[in-house]
Amino acid sequence: MKIKLLLSALCCILSPVVVHADGGGHGHDRVSIESEVKVLQASDKIAFSFQIFDNESKKEITDTDLKLSHTKKVHFIVYDAALKEFNHVHPEFVNGLWQTELNLPVNGAYFIWAQGTLNDGAEFSVSNKLKVEGGKSPWSVTNLGDHRKETSNHTTVELSQQKIRAGKMIMLTYRVSRDDGSLPVVTPYLGANAHVIAISPDGKDLIHVHPMDGQDTASGMLHATFPRVGDYRMWVQLNDHDELKTVPLSVTVVE
Repeated sequence: MKIKLLLSALCCILSPVVVHADGGGHGHDRVSIESEVKVLQASDKIAFSFQIFDNESKKEITDTDLKLSHTKKVHFIVYDAALKEFNHVHPEFVNGLWQTELNLPVNGAYFIWAQGTLNDGAEFSVSNKLKVEGGKSPWSVTNLGDHRKETSNHTTVELSQQKIRAGKMIMLTYRVSRDDGSLPVVTPYLGANAHVIAISPDGKDLIHVHPMDGQDTASGMLHATFPRVGDYRMWVQLNDHDELKTVPLSVTVVE
């Protein structure tokens, strides 16, 4: 049975705009995406494919219908309800389908997001849910707490400590360092020094931002608005010493 995901023209790729899993946002329901499956068998290599349609022209959207957005035609983001598992991949258009490979070894309910920019400049972002079964036991949904410093394979990212209030713009600085005594060597990842994806406690709101440059490539500033109270997961992705690092952080948002 096919799943239809309505995509709205939203400004979430190039600016820190919150987009919602119910499809709400700016613009109109112009684009849709269809997948043949809604239950996946757990694996670290899942072949996943889908089609995207322009509902105004009644035509399938191919790679020639999309502009590059941070060096890619489509950004595809997947995470579980516990906000522990994370994929950020970039499908290719092959044999009439958008195709990618997912690493989803853990069972559970997952949110999926597709983001891109049409040739006329309209940006879209949409979410829906998939289920993964046949793998490891699902993570328990727990409060993440305020955890602003973490290390992934020698690369450490640390956020500044100012209080974050729901619905208010916040400017968070970050600094990249190393735990092995060497200096970080941060080079662009998808056209930016870092990509930061923040998810609301219930998984329904996604904030995708690209930081302003700091004093050097190992620092920067994030401008974002967190819509509701609670613990938000943040995944910071960057290239350090020519290796892509995904560093999980979390912040607590108060009234």
